[in-house]
Amino acid sequence: MNNDIFSFSRFGKYSGSGLASICSGKGLSILAFGLMPVYVFVLDILFSSFGDSYEYMYASSRSIFFAITGFIFVIWMPAACYGHITEKRAGSMFTLLPVSSLEKTLSMIINTMIIIPLSFLAIYFALDLLITLAVGSPVKDSIMVYLFREQLTPAELPFSDMLLSAVNNMLVFLLGAVIFKRHKIAKTILVLMGISIVVSFGAVSVINAIDMDWETVARIDIESLSVWNTVWTCILCAALSAGIFFRIRKIQY
Repeated sequence: MNNDIFSFSRFGKYSGSGLASICSGKGLSILAFGLMPVYVFVLDILFSSFGDSYEYMYASSRSIFFAITGFIFVIWMPAACYGHITEKRAGSMFTLLPVSSLEKTLSMIINTMIIIPLSFLAIYFALDLLITLAVGSPVKDSIMVYLFREQLTPAELPFSDMLLSAVNNMLVFLLGAVIFKRHKIAKTILVLMGISIVVSFGAVSVINAIDMDWETVARIDIESLSVWNTVWTCILCAALSAGIFFRIRKIQY
């Protein structure tokens, strides 16, 4: 008897065809994001031509370009790859596929959280490493090593925690892509802004209500903050995944 909820063979075939479709339609755009180290290197050479000698841009400066590229990629990718399912024609074909809602959701989440981001990171880090070695700099000056070695934020959160936050952000924009029919990115950002304002006022109210001074808040242990950030990320990840599943299950045109 066929399993209408989940079948490994059916899931594998669907995921493979879906990923092939993404590579065909958006592969060039994803590659363009990954090629950013080449653009940075060319700009670095052009600006260095005004001086007497050439010195490759420091990893700390290159990490700024990586952060900007990654930020844009996280926002762009979910809607670009899966925003079409809310369109009447493409979405109708999506709903008629002989695949369960759970399999569709898992495929979307795996592609959004793992396969596509890792492809982008692999291209970006590999090119940066090759350029770093080509100009005579050691491996430790590559972006990949620098990001995992240095504390990059004022709160000194490690890069691994930032990756977890990026994963949740991708899920947030994936949920926005399957909920909103138009202006998916803009509407998702507006919703996030509204939620952040409400949460900020709520946090301030709680701190004032329990009579905690702001110096105590500023001295919160960073290790504890990292643990709570991981726990919160996992909870939010589960909640967002559930939201995507129920949206796909109930989607109508």
